[in-house]
Amino acid sequence: MSDLLRSGATMTAEHCPVCNSPLFQIGGQLRCPKCNKPVIVVKEGEEEKTAVSMATLSDLEQTLLGRINECNLDLKEEKNPSRVMEIGTALNLWLSALERVRRIQRNT
Repeated sequence: MSDLLRSGATMTAEHCPVCNSPLFQIGGQLRCPKCNKPVIVVKEGEEEKTAVSMATLSDLEQTLLGRINECNLDLKEEKNPSRVMEIGTALNLWLSALERVRRIQRNT
């Protein structure tokens, strides 16, 4: 934290929703020094929004990778053409979701 302060970051009154460490304002962005992730704050009174923490996105990414791996294993063993199509459809959904999660992670 002291390195952040020395580099010009400002400690805020906000705390990380994951680890409860104080958040720092760095270049117009709130960041948690312990998690080393950006944090999005939703203010009361605004229309309802969902703030997704980077930890949640990372956890979702791991879940999706697990599902993709399961589909791959099932696909290798499956002989029934209709079941192969079902697995392929599920695989396509998981891959699309993974792509969206990674796009969100890059943009935060």
